[in-house]
Amino acid sequence: MGLFDFFRSEKRGDNFLRAVFGGNGAANRTAVNRDSSLTFSAVFSCVRVISESIASLPIKVYKVEADGDKKDDITHPVFRLLNRYPNGYMTLYSFLDTLMTNLLLEGNAYFYIERDNSARPTALIPINPRDVKVIKHEGTIIYDIKDFEIGILKEDMLHFFNLSFDGCEGVSVLKAQSTTIATSIASNDTANSFFGNSSNVGGVIKHPGKLSKEAVERLKNSWNQSYSGTFMAGKTAILEEGMTFEPQKINANDYQLLESRRFQIEEIARIFKVPLSLIGHLEKAANYSSIEALSIDFVRFTLTPYMVMIEQELNKKLFRENEFGLFTIKLDAKGLLRGDSASRSAYYREMVGIGALSINEVRRMEDLNRIGDEGDVHYFPLNYAPIGDTDEGAENDE
Repeated sequence: MGLFDFFRSEKRGDNFLRAVFGGNGAANRTAVNRDSSLTFSAVFSCVRVISESIASLPIKVYKVEADGDKKDDITHPVFRLLNRYPNGYMTLYSFLDTLMTNLLLEGNAYFYIERDNSARPTALIPINPRDVKVIKHEGTIIYDIKDFEIGILKEDMLHFFNLSFDGCEGVSVLKAQSTTIATSIASNDTANSFFGNSSNVGGVIKHPGKLSKEAVERLKNSWNQSYSGTFMAGKTAILEEGMTFEPQKINANDYQLLESRRFQIEEIARIFKVPLSLIGHLEKAANYSSIEALSIDFVRFTLTPYMVMIEQELNKKLFRENEFGLFTIKLDAKGLLRGDSASRSAYYREMVGIGALSINEVRRMEDLNRIGDEGDVHYFPLNYAPIGDTDEGAENDE
C-alpha cells in the first residue's frame, strides 16, 4: 500500500489530506490547546527557546540620579522581591519562564500582586490565564478570577500581553493560528501512524493459485502478527505453497511527506519569530554569516519586544507613586549580545581608546571585579582636538 493510499484509508491521514487540500480538515477535527500544541516539536522548541532566553536574563533595579545617570540599587525592596523570591515557591527564573510560557501560548500572563500595609509589593502570585476574565467597567479594568471572592483592580495585577485588538487583553496564538498548528499536529500524527505500521518487508504476496476469503484472512492475520510493526522490522519471512513476495519500497520523500513536515516547521518558526537553526532546523542556517549575527537578530527582533513589555509593566505596577521616575527596572540582555572573544576585545579596545568606557566599566561588562578607583579613569588620545582648533590652523591665522 502506497503512502497516498494510506492517507486515504487512515483516519489521521484523511485529516492531513483535508488540511492540505481543503475541506473540513484538521482545523475542525484536531483539537488545538496547550497540551496538544506542545506535542509538535517545533511549537515546543519555539516556546522553550524564547521562554528560557528571557528567563535567563538578570533583572536590575536602577536608581535614576538628577543628572539622568542610573546606578544599580540592590537594596530596593523590589530588587529583593524579583531576584530572591517573587513568591513563596518561585525563583526569578521560574517566574519569567512561567510568564513567557503563558504569554506565548495563551496570549496573556497574569500575576496577582500581594502588598503590605504600605502598598509595597511582597509577592507575585501566578494566575492561570483560563481562570481570568477581563472586564472593562467605567473606564477601568477589573479582573474577575475564579475562586476569588472579589474582582482585582488593574493596579494589583501584573498583566502581560503582546498582540491585542482592544489594548486590554491579548490574542492567543493557539486561536489565531489554530489552522496552521492543527495541520502541523495532523501531519505529525499521520507520519507517526504511517511509520508505526510499516515494516522493512512490506510489499505484495503472490500465490500461484486462488485462495478463498477465509484463507486470505488467515494469511493476512498471520503475516501481520509475524512481520508487521516497528518491533518486527528486519525479520525473515518464510513462504510456502509457491508464494512469492515482492517488496514495495516506499519513499516518503517522493510522496512529499518529509517536505510537508519541513514546511510546517518553518510555519511554526515564522509564527514565533524564531530562527530555524535555534530549533534544530539547520538547512537554512547558512543564511547567517555567523553565530553572532544570529544572536543579534534573535535578540533584536524576537526578544526585545517581550523585554520592553515586561519592563514597562513591572515599572508601572511595582513602584509606589512617590517612586515613579526615581527607579527603573531593566532586563539585562548584554550577555546575549556579546560576540566571540576577538570581537569583544576589538570593541572594548576601541571604546576605551576614545574614552567612552573605563577599565572598570569593561571589567563589569565581563563580570569581573573592579581594580580600584584608578580603574574609573577615562582616557583619550592627546592628539585629538576639535576641528579648526589645531596648531596648523593657528599658524595660518597668523
